[in-house]
Amino acid sequence: MSITTLTKGTATLIAAGTSNAAGATTRGVVDMRTDSGGFLTMKLTNSGALGAQAEARILVSHDSGTTPAAASAGLDWKTVYRVGNGLVSGTVGEWCWTIPAGVKHVEVEVTGNTTNAVVCEAFVSDITNATSV
Repeated sequence: MSITTLTKGTATLIAAGTSNAAGATTRGVVDMRTDSGGFLTMKLTNSGALGAQAEARILVSHDSGTTPAAASAGLDWKTVYRVGNGLVSGTVGEWCWTIPAGVKHVEVEVTGNTTNAVVCEAFVSDITNATSV
């Protein structure tokens, strides 16, 4: 019987405590080409009553080269998940997504909030190596 040991890393897409101003967009990307999948967490906290809710969006790119520049869905980036945090002041939303091994690049985008800022964050724990003995 063999034992497999996983080597794991961590990547910050959006640092904890990042403020996304009303009407703004905050994005972060990570290169997953040499990883065997991972686990993504996201958090949004409303700083006041919002006119429109903030959305956290997960996008992936199929590009085999270097990670494309962070951008909205389009030629390079494809949206695979989106979730809203509502309009109520002080609301905290936390979500996770398991990143399949075949994903090459991941982006998190926080956008859509109006009237007040939201505080956001996004992190990935990735599997960088697997060794069997």
